[in-house]
Amino acid sequence: MRRQQVALDCVIAALLCALDLYISWYYETSDSFGRWATPLYAAVGYLPLVWRRRFPGWVFIWMWIHSLLAWFVRPDYVPSLGLWLALYTLAARASRSRAVLALLATFMHVVLNAVSNAADARPDMRVTTFLIAIIVVSMDVVAAFAVGRWAAWTAHRRRIEADEAAAEAVKEERRRIARDLHDVVAHAVSLMVLQAAGAARVLDKDPPRAAEALRHIDDLGQQAIVELRRMLGLLTESAGNPDQAVTQPLLGLRNLPGLLQRARASGRQVELRTTGDRVPLEPGVDLSAYRIVQEALTNSLRYADPHLPIRVELSWQTRKLEIRIRDHKRAAHRPARHPLSTGQGLIGMRERAIAAGGSLHAGTQLDGGYLVAADLPVTGPPPRTSAADEKEN
Repeated sequence: MRRQQVALDCVIAALLCALDLYISWYYETSDSFGRWATPLYAAVGYLPLVWRRRFPGWVFIWMWIHSLLAWFVRPDYVPSLGLWLALYTLAARASRSRAVLALLATFMHVVLNAVSNAADARPDMRVTTFLIAIIVVSMDVVAAFAVGRWAAWTAHRRRIEADEAAAEAVKEERRRIARDLHDVVAHAVSLMVLQAAGAARVLDKDPPRAAEALRHIDDLGQQAIVELRRMLGLLTESAGNPDQAVTQPLLGLRNLPGLLQRARASGRQVELRTTGDRVPLEPGVDLSAYRIVQEALTNSLRYADPHLPIRVELSWQTRKLEIRIRDHKRAAHRPARHPLSTGQGLIGMRERAIAAGGSLHAGTQLDGGYLVAADLPVTGPPPRTSAADEKEN
């Protein structure tokens, strides 16, 4: 890209130099010495325009001196276009104060240009020619300055928009990690509370069963720590330290059996029914599917009748994966919010589904239970025509 810019600037400098000579060089009034000295003077003056992007201030000063000096050493030549390009570049890349100073300095060239045009006019037209030249050249100079400042403003707006987009991306990443933290902590703590309550009930009557419940609490705690470390690794990676990031794979539906087993260890009945042939999911969709089941299962463990089963249904179809989590007969006089609830579970599930390109609906059923229904897109190869049903109790 750098070489392309240099090549483009070389072409622009050469074209402007030739055009400026064609417009501003009075060939007929040049002596034999000026026939080759004026083009050489113009070429030397326009050469620094190749570096105008890197050194806009110095290039403008050079072009200003080149234009002013031509008045004394080459009266037959009035260069303008190179100075206007240098003014545009400085206005686009420098501060407003420096750009305004350059504009004011350029007006000295405007006056000299007008004087040169008036000197070549008829005596009775010199004042008119001077005024016309002043107006026309001033308009050209102001236009070059205005376009440069507009380019600077546009670049500034692009930087602001890029910064805002980056800040929004950081906020979205933090929201995603907050949802993960909510899912991990809420699920693990809910199961640990259920296990601890069960262990307390049977501690005196059935010590081995209480010990088993305590072992499950230890397993749940270890699992929660592993997932928290994974998310801390993602935070480290997003902070610009990918070498320190945790490289464990993201969770997905392959981890669903372990999730259901931990729920069953609390003494609850959890059934899994799968229809259709499973196909690969994108990692983000796979993680969203797992988190939706995890959060819906956590809510069912909190609120549903503990003596009735919780059903998890996965239906693999050609274009989508249907997820259904059902429970039965929730308590009629339960508190508006569970003590361990953050109140963001349903919101988080819906945002996950939408972010994955799907949808989610949840509501109370006729039997007093609750249904969470999510549809997520499937981008892998379509399932085979023979569908196998499997049911895990």
